[in-house]
Amino acid sequence: MSSRERRKLAEFSLVKQGRASVADAARRLGKSERQARRDWKRYREQGDAGLIHGLRGRPSNFANGDLRRRVIEVYRQKHISFNAAHAAEMLEINDKLVVSRHTLWRWLKAEGLVSSERRVRSHRRRRERRACVGEMIQMDGSTHKWFGPDHPYCVLFVMVDDASGRVFCRFYDSEDTLSAFDLFGRYVKRHGLPSSLYVDHDSIYVVNNQQAHERARQAGKKPPLTQFGRAMSELDVRIICAGSPQAKGRVERMNRTLQDRLLKELNAAMNGRGIRELTEANEYLEKQFLPRFNHRFTKVPANGTNVHRTIPGGVKLPDVLCHKESRVASQDWCVGFYGRILQIARCHEPLKLAGKPVEVWQHADGQLQLRHRGCRLKFTEIHQRPTQQPAVVPLTFNPPWRPPADHPWRRGLPGMPPLGLPGGFAASAPLRSSSLRSASLRSADAAKPLQVSPNAAAAAAAA
Repeated sequence: MSSRERRKLAEFSLVKQGRASVADAARRLGKSERQARRDWKRYREQGDAGLIHGLRGRPSNFANGDLRRRVIEVYRQKHISFNAAHAAEMLEINDKLVVSRHTLWRWLKAEGLVSSERRVRSHRRRRERRACVGEMIQMDGSTHKWFGPDHPYCVLFVMVDDASGRVFCRFYDSEDTLSAFDLFGRYVKRHGLPSSLYVDHDSIYVVNNQQAHERARQAGKKPPLTQFGRAMSELDVRIICAGSPQAKGRVERMNRTLQDRLLKELNAAMNGRGIRELTEANEYLEKQFLPRFNHRFTKVPANGTNVHRTIPGGVKLPDVLCHKESRVASQDWCVGFYGRILQIARCHEPLKLAGKPVEVWQHADGQLQLRHRGCRLKFTEIHQRPTQQPAVVPLTFNPPWRPPADHPWRRGLPGMPPLGLPGGFAASAPLRSSSLRSASLRSADAAKPLQVSPNAAAAAAAA
């Protein structure tokens, strides 16, 4: 008996003993008196078994015993290594046995043919904040419709100090290397060089091509670096890549906070008119939002030491935080850079740069520089490629060549009169080998006697 059926038995036992009425039992069981009297009747007629549900132990009307046995048999024979979803598809296609994947999984589990392994998550421990300011900076970009749903997406590049939670951020059109250079340069000018950067595995920061790493390893070279990684190597700033978004959760949570607070303040700024331009948004960030936000939420680090470093002497930050690529100067002293043609000035002629490597530097503001062995080169940009006009060949009329009178062709053939004489070809007519052959054939036909057929002779006599 179930617990509910046992409770019925206790109540109706009291009714049987005369200690309670059927109405009282119905009220305590939460049933109507009419239903309680039905149960009381079955109890008086059948005893304790009358309180047990009549379908107990009987197969369900919806049970498919034959289908289940057939499906299990076919699964054991053909699809023993298939999972439930795949096996349900194959059973329907090949064996015309239609059963849902959920039902099939329950049948297979009851037969012990599948196992439900629980996925045990690995243990994680919350990482403590770094002790000193500038010891580690978390950096990430948040792509969002910052200026409202009717405006395009833009990126808020965020840098959060791991020790204090101090925020430094700026708006950009896209999340790319030049934007990362500009943000990092502004941070360094204000606070100094940090010891390390905590970033994700974006292609801005690390090379994710495993084949490139394998080729470098086989060649005995250093692992390949991105432009940002090369700049951080020159500045001695360590890049740490997070294995998951939760690992750099401090900057991820900051992005979510800014998408709430900053978005609302941008819409309410400018006397309710809202900010819709990057320039105005960056000015609002620098002068109003960030000072108030950092004053409200910055925490006191465990160690008050500031480990930010100054820029080393002789190092120009714009010359480090730029895109650098090597090109080979062509024979016309031009350098190609992503569709742009840079013509090196004539004053560098003593360097003999044709066919030699030249470095192209593109700064965060878009300006280009050419360098060769540390020497800055002067150049001009060619905005349009020179078009090569097709050569015009003058048309000349060449009259047909006529052999002179003393040419060997005019001497004639054996048995023929000389050419150009009476009975021969005209001296002014051009001669060809085919003409000579036709002339010789005609002369040979003329030397033969005329032969007349008998039919032609009889016709002539009758005429």
